[in-house]
Amino acid sequence: MTNPILQLQDVSFAYHRDPVVKAVSLEVETGEFIGVLGPNGSGKSTLLKLLGGILKPDSGSVMFRDKGLNDYKRKILAQSIAWLPQEHAMAFSFRVAEIVLMGRHPYLSPMTFEGQKDFDIADQAMRTTETTHLSERQFSDISGGEKQRVMVACAITQEPEVMLLDEPTTALDIKYQLEIINILHRLNRNDGMTLLLAMHDLHLASKYCRRLILIDNGNIVKDGTPEEVLQKDILESVYGVQLKVIRDPDDGSIMISPEASCIR
Repeated sequence: MTNPILQLQDVSFAYHRDPVVKAVSLEVETGEFIGVLGPNGSGKSTLLKLLGGILKPDSGSVMFRDKGLNDYKRKILAQSIAWLPQEHAMAFSFRVAEIVLMGRHPYLSPMTFEGQKDFDIADQAMRTTETTHLSERQFSDISGGEKQRVMVACAITQEPEVMLLDEPTTALDIKYQLEIINILHRLNRNDGMTLLLAMHDLHLASKYCRRLILIDNGNIVKDGTPEEVLQKDILESVYGVQLKVIRDPDDGSIMISPEASCIR
């Protein structure tokens, strides 16, 4: 890699002395679409939080454009990197349009209000995510898939260079999964946005992500193309189950299913 936008250099992190990320180093190049894979508790979410500055490493360094995250003012960092958590609990009731407009907060000075430019950017983000028709609805009243699209619209309104998403398609039916992943794919393809997604669906990851990072027990097990990462022996070792790994004859994506002996 020649021009990394994000770097982890020998980064470790622990919750209450329990190591979750262990001396991990990696580089993310501008414009990449990366799927971060691994079993529950493997360190996927923590890794993304470290890359986004949500968590500070116990050791090692996290760099954005060759400068440590701690050297940036929080406001500037928020204009550059968007973080989408898996859960979107709201303490108060907001309309969808208000949620999306929150993405402009990093650009506002204290005691100032949004201007026409901010409203225009939010409107465009809702058009991109096809959420305009939800603008006057209460966020708490819409479906899970609609909430996820609204939060992506909020992140787009932030105008970031990098978007980090923690399992954005989990608990959604296949229709909403495809809607979300296709929106992200267009952002990457058309706008050159750098995307990192923690994911559980290995087939979906192989279909859309050009690079996969497989994590287990806080370590990077494999980092490469879907063909390099989604290998039968590697996956069986990490997930602890016998698997079939099949290539889709139509688009070349990789489909994974448990062996018949594992189904009871």
